[in-house]
Amino acid sequence: MFTKSDFEIFDDPTLAGRMHLIKTIIDPKFEAIAPTVIEQLAVTGQPFYAHVAKHLRRFKNPPVDTWVAFSEDKRRYKALPHFELGFWPDRLFIYVDILDESKAAVQAQVTPDQLLTWYQQLPADYVISNNHGVATTNMATPENIVAAIHKFGQTKHSELVAGRSVPVDSPLFDDEAALTAFILATVNGLLPIYTPIMAATREK
Repeated sequence: MFTKSDFEIFDDPTLAGRMHLIKTIIDPKFEAIAPTVIEQLAVTGQPFYAHVAKHLRRFKNPPVDTWVAFSEDKRRYKALPHFELGFWPDRLFIYVDILDESKAAVQAQVTPDQLLTWYQQLPADYVISNNHGVATTNMATPENIVAAIHKFGQTKHSELVAGRSVPVDSPLFDDEAALTAFILATVNGLLPIYTPIMAATREK
């Protein structure tokens, strides 16, 4: 399972070196936990598939983060709302994402008021942001949720990202069972957002 030493992969400044560490240290752990996460997602009644990030477009700079995505599509994930479990250099994150690639499909079926209703269910210790490509997030306060959904609707390439993270210095990394429980509880906490959005998207 994930440990604090996993974050040391980001200490390697080279593309080849960091990719080797991701593939040999992190990816096997993603593959090991994927069935557990997929089992948790089975409550939706839909099949899910794990997509471990390959970073195929990296030719010079090393990846600044890495992840496994969980999608209802066997071949792709960015074109649909999906879950992600991954690493930034300072945290492990568990998010549900509506990326730029899936934004139009969601907006065609879901109103801002509906999004607001669903995202307002986020627990107080969750976070929200409009950009999956940066580590910075805001606490999911009522004000920040309203601002994020407004930006999602008004700014062309804004996204919606929500979930929880585990800081690198968290004691959860010393307790495999507790960390797994935290990950699964976070996924469960995101289902009230994911489920109605996907139900609406399937109706297109």
